[in-house]
Amino acid sequence: MNHSRPVPARPKNLFVFHLESTSWQTFNAFPEAFPHLRALMAEARTYRRHYASATSTQMVMAAFLHGNDFEMDGAAGLARPAGNNPSLFTQLAARGYETSFLCASAYPRLPILHLFNTALPEAWKTNDFATLLQAFEQRTAQGPFAIYVWCQLPHIEADLALASHARHLDELFEGSCAATDTLLGAMLEILRRAGALEHTTTLVYGDHGDDHGTHGFKTGLLHAVEPYPALIHTPLVIRDERLPVGSDGRLVSTVDLAATCLDLLGIEGDWPFPHSGRSLLAEGARTVAFAQNLTASQADMDSWDVKKGFAALDHSHALLVTARGLQLFNHRLDPGGHHNLLHHFDVDTAGRLVPVDLPRPHHPHFRTQRHLWRSGALQEDVARLRDALHAHVAAKNAHARERQADASMLLDLAAFDRLDRTGREAFLGCAPPSSPDGRFPPARPSSAAGPAGARKRPRWKKWLPRMFQPRPKRLGVRS
Repeated sequence: MNHSRPVPARPKNLFVFHLESTSWQTFNAFPEAFPHLRALMAEARTYRRHYASATSTQMVMAAFLHGNDFEMDGAAGLARPAGNNPSLFTQLAARGYETSFLCASAYPRLPILHLFNTALPEAWKTNDFATLLQAFEQRTAQGPFAIYVWCQLPHIEADLALASHARHLDELFEGSCAATDTLLGAMLEILRRAGALEHTTTLVYGDHGDDHGTHGFKTGLLHAVEPYPALIHTPLVIRDERLPVGSDGRLVSTVDLAATCLDLLGIEGDWPFPHSGRSLLAEGARTVAFAQNLTASQADMDSWDVKKGFAALDHSHALLVTARGLQLFNHRLDPGGHHNLLHHFDVDTAGRLVPVDLPRPHHPHFRTQRHLWRSGALQEDVARLRDALHAHVAAKNAHARERQADASMLLDLAAFDRLDRTGREAFLGCAPPSSPDGRFPPARPSSAAGPAGARKRPRWKKWLPRMFQPRPKRLGVRS
C-alpha cells in the first residue's frame, strides 16, 4: 500500500533563513536588533526548546540538511557530509524545485562552505545587501522554489568588517544582528508583495551561540567549544499554514528540521539512516536532544583547552561528557552552565549518585535543594540521561569505526563512569584571587562628552539604513 502524502496541485515553496551565531541568549540580549524576527514570531510557531546539534556552523548545517548528526563523525575534523541521508535540497531538486543558496558574506571573493557543494546548490555570495535582495527577488519570482539564505555577519570573524562602526564588542554584535534581521525583514516583504508568502513554508533557525570566556579563555575561541546549554539553545521559528501560531515547548533538535520541512511541503522524505530525526508533525515527542562540539573521530584540542564533548538534554537538565567525566546543569535555572550539580555528589559502590557533605557550612537557602536531591528524582533523571547519552556516543563510535576512523581518537566510554571534578574546590569555597594590595586600580576620568552614565546612540542605527541602498556603479568597473 502506498502511504505517500498527496502532493498539492500547486507545490508550496520553502524559504530557510540561517541565523549565524545567534542563540536565545543573543536574541534576549539585543531586543532592539530583532524587530522583524519578532514580527514573524507573532504570525508563526516559535519552538522555545530547540537545541542545535553542535556548536559549529558547518556541523549544524550538515545535521539540518541531512537530518542526522552523524554526517561528519567518521572524519578527524570538519569534512564533506557522508550522505547518510540525501540532502533536503537534493530531494527537493529531484521533485522539480528550483533550489538556490544565497550568502551575505563579508569576504565574497574567498571560498565559502565548499564542503556542502553536493548538499546545497553552488553558493551565490556578495557583500552588497541591495544586490543580494535583487538576487533573492529573481530566484523567488516563480515557484516552486527552495532557497537557503545565510548571512555571515554575526560571526565574530565577519564582524571585523564592521568594527570601525562600533565602540564596544556588544555594540558590534548588536549591529550585526540588526543587519541580519533587516535582511530577513526585507526578504519576507519581497515574498509578501509578490503574493508568495502565504504559499511558502518559512523556517528561521539559529546555529549556535557564542561563549565569551565564561568557561575559560580557550585562546579566544567563542564557539566550537564544549556544548554548554547557552551555546546550543537557539531560535527556531516556522511559518506555515499547517502550524498553529504560538509558542511550542516541545524538545526539538536540528536533526528534526529537514523531515519537518518535507512534511509541511507534503512530500514523502527519504531518510534511510537509522539515527535520523523525525518530523515535528509526527506523533509523540522527543524526550532527549543531543549536541556535540567536535566530530566523534576528532582529537581533543588541548592546546586550546577544548575537550571533545557530547551533551544530552531533557526539559530541565543537560548532561555533558568529556574525557574528564560527567557534568550536569539545570539549564532552566542555570542557562549559562556554571553550576555543575555533580560537584555535590559522589558515586557509591553500586554506581549511584549520593549527596556529599560540604567541606564548609552551607546557607539555609541550600536546604531546599538538598532536600529535593535526597528524594532521588535528580538521580533518576541523571541515570536516564546517562543511559541515553552513552548509547548515543557508542553509536557514533561504532559509525566512525565503520568508516575506518582512528579508534584512538574516539571518546573512551569509561568517561561515563567518573565525575568531572574540574573547578570543584574553587566553586565550593575558595575565594577568587584579589589584586596584590586588595584594591581596585583607580578609575580613569570619565569623558566630558555627556552626562555621567549616559550611553551614546549605537552607531549601527546610523549606518544600517545605508547598507541596503544600491551602490552607485563606478565607471570602468565591472559589476
